[in-house]
Amino acid sequence: MRRARAHLFAALAMAAGLALAPAGAALATDPVTLGSTYVYDGSDALSSSEESAAQDRLQTLADDSGVELWVAFVDDFTNPSDSAEWSNGTADLNGLGSDQYLLSIATDARQLYLTPPVSGGLGESDLSAIETAVGDAIGTDDWAAAVDTAADEMEQRTAPNHTVWWVILALVVVAAIVVAALAISRGAKARRARQEQEAATAEQLAELEKHASTLLIEMDDAVRTTEQELGFAEAEFGAESTADYQRSLDGAKAALQQSFALQKEAEGSAPAERGAALQRIVGLLEQADADLDARADDFEKLRGLSQNAPKVLAELTARRAAAEGAPAQIAADIARLRETYASPLLDDVDDNDAQAASRLAFADAELAEAKAHLDAGDSGEAALDLHDAEQALAQAGELASAVTNLEKRFAESEHQAQALIADLESDIARAQGLLSAAAAVQAATESIRLARENLAGSARKPVLMLEALATANRQMDQVVESADRQRRQVDQALAQARTAIESADSFIGTRRGSIGSAARSRLAEARATLDHATAIASTDPATAAREAQQAASLAQQASTQARSDMSSYGSGGGYGGGSGIGGDIVGGIVGGLIGNALSGGSRRGSGWGSSSRGSFGGGFGGSFGGVGRRSGGGGSFGGTGRRSGGGRRF
Repeated sequence: MRRARAHLFAALAMAAGLALAPAGAALATDPVTLGSTYVYDGSDALSSSEESAAQDRLQTLADDSGVELWVAFVDDFTNPSDSAEWSNGTADLNGLGSDQYLLSIATDARQLYLTPPVSGGLGESDLSAIETAVGDAIGTDDWAAAVDTAADEMEQRTAPNHTVWWVILALVVVAAIVVAALAISRGAKARRARQEQEAATAEQLAELEKHASTLLIEMDDAVRTTEQELGFAEAEFGAESTADYQRSLDGAKAALQQSFALQKEAEGSAPAERGAALQRIVGLLEQADADLDARADDFEKLRGLSQNAPKVLAELTARRAAAEGAPAQIAADIARLRETYASPLLDDVDDNDAQAASRLAFADAELAEAKAHLDAGDSGEAALDLHDAEQALAQAGELASAVTNLEKRFAESEHQAQALIADLESDIARAQGLLSAAAAVQAATESIRLARENLAGSARKPVLMLEALATANRQMDQVVESADRQRRQVDQALAQARTAIESADSFIGTRRGSIGSAARSRLAEARATLDHATAIASTDPATAAREAQQAASLAQQASTQARSDMSSYGSGGGYGGGSGIGGDIVGGIVGGLIGNALSGGSRRGSGWGSSSRGSFGGGFGGSFGGVGRRSGGGGSFGGTGRRSGGGRRF
């Protein structure tokens, strides 16, 4: 039914063509309607018996392989005279489709051409090999042999390659075996890993259980010992002085009791649960032990004071005498700082002189009580007094250090502010001219002005100025980073535009005889756009990047238009069917030469006449010459795009 419909449409198209053809046209050599059989013998090359045998052979080919091959014998290929165009046009005229081939043979012109399906089908090497075999077969005008040879070659080359499937099957089997082996190997490795993990877990659990048991024993002993020591401390220093130590001891007792309960719950439980319980025990006891150690250090110090109270009293009395002038020095330092600085941080140390004086007065009182307790033989109470006096003297020293440290901080802030000013000035220089950085540059410039004005005056606020400069510097860093990123982007866009323009310019320049004004205009516009983008790249990178992208687009349009001009010039002899560009003879010659070279015209000849492929070697039964098959495009009869190369002369 498909062939019947194709033949019907072909007959109607042929009738319309004949009706419109001019008088005197050679109808027999135009692309032909093939008819209802696989053989069209327009040149009477076959006898009746040979034609019947050829039909049977081609029918067998179709039945066995599903591939249909038509063979058309004519005297010559004319209107068109090119073998490829004639054969492709005949195939299109007859509506040949998938898995349908046409072998066209010109008996007088000694040419043949094998047209494949519009898409798919045999590859170029197979088509050339079939043409070679057919050409060899009809080297002695054995036209019937041409059909048999073509059918045999088609049958052989379209037959499925069972060897490939066996190889694929073998590979699949081997792959399955390998996968299975890998799976078994992975399973064995997984089992070994699981066993090793279980063994390691059991070993870790045993170590953890041992460690927790050791801590329980040690903490139980520590609690008992601490209770005794706490009793001695209370007797020596009083219950009030040992209150913190008592709280730590109570916490240790609670942790110990909870740990014993966790140990009992963990017995007989799963490994994961037992491990979690043991970890909890270790954590509780280690924290309790740390608390007891901290309090023990305090009491060791008290015991040292008690044992060496007379010596410690003498040392602290000397330290107190050395700190006598500390309040006055603090007051003088604050007054001097206020002459230079107006920082609110000075308010934090404004009363440090009075606070230091009160600490020294407290130390005096505690030292006097310590001496009285020692005279009375009460070293324990003396130790507590000495401890408090030592703390008061240390705090008086901290109050004095706070003022001197603040002065150092002011000096460091001024130094850091100067460094930030230099950094900001560098960023401002990098951002100059950038429209997007104008606001940040103005703000940074104002911050620098205020900072310099403040740092040079007598009411400095170096810490506040440093914070303001740091904020401005962060903002400028962001602007400069953004500007640098924009510069990189515009550099990339400019480079891409230059590449596109250079490519279009090279294409048009080397084919200028065939290129019209539209492509040249686009190229000129692309150059102008790129020049403007380059000019503003340093001051307005965002706009420059957009214009560079536009320039690249214009260059691509120029290239597209130029290729279209080349196609039009090659097929129509000029633009719009003309003979050149405004009568420019030199341009036409250059364009024609280049266009002819690009269209592959130099492949013709060598005994082929009008054929598009090459020759059989110039004689009957000769070998094939060069091959040049289609890369797309349609035949002269409005086909859907077949080979434009190939064919043989025999």
